[in-house]
Amino acid sequence: MASIITADNLVRDDRVIREDDPFPYLVDRVEEQAEAVVVSYSSGDKVTYPKLQPVIVVSRD
Repeated sequence: MASIITADNLVRDDRVIREDDPFPYLVDRVEEQAEAVVVSYSSGDKVTYPKLQPVIVVSRD
C-alpha cells in the first residue's frame, strides 16, 4: 500500500515511488535545507525537493 506525504517528512529507509520509475527507491539519507530537502537514494541518485512537495511512499508497515 502507498501513501502520500510531504518531502520534509521523509526518513531513512522510506521507499519512494518516483514519477520516472514504477519501482520504489530506498531513501539512504535526508538533508534539510532552508526551503528544500535533499534526498540521497541507495541507488546513488540525489534529488532536491521543495519541503512541501508531495511524494508517494510505500507503506512503512
